[in-house]
Amino acid sequence: MFVIGSRDDGFTLLEIMIALAIIGITVTVVLHTLNYHSDLTFDNARKTEMIMLAKEKISNMVINPANSSGDIEGTPLTFENIVTRTDDDSIIEIKTIIRGMDREIWLSELIMNPEDENVPEDDKSK
Repeated sequence: MFVIGSRDDGFTLLEIMIALAIIGITVTVVLHTLNYHSDLTFDNARKTEMIMLAKEKISNMVINPANSSGDIEGTPLTFENIVTRTDDDSIIEIKTIIRGMDREIWLSELIMNPEDENVPEDDKSK
């Protein structure tokens, strides 16, 4: 039987307000998480770009080890290549530093001294 004035027909204002509050909190958390992870993704992409450029500079230094520095074309990055002698004269350390975008990436590698490779084995012991 249908009674006029019954309250069983719909939602109360309090129920609607609670549902809207829960939806609002959920949307806020989701947007914050999405924003945080997009920032992480962008930051990781910048780091990866800088590491790849540093690896390229290191591979060029293996062929021709020399101190140098400058800007990297098409990017807001700068580089510095450093060649350092070690205690063993037959080994040198090559280091590349990539700077920019509020970051600094260092890569270094130990390689055989190219000047030492041209000396015959008999002369190395002298």
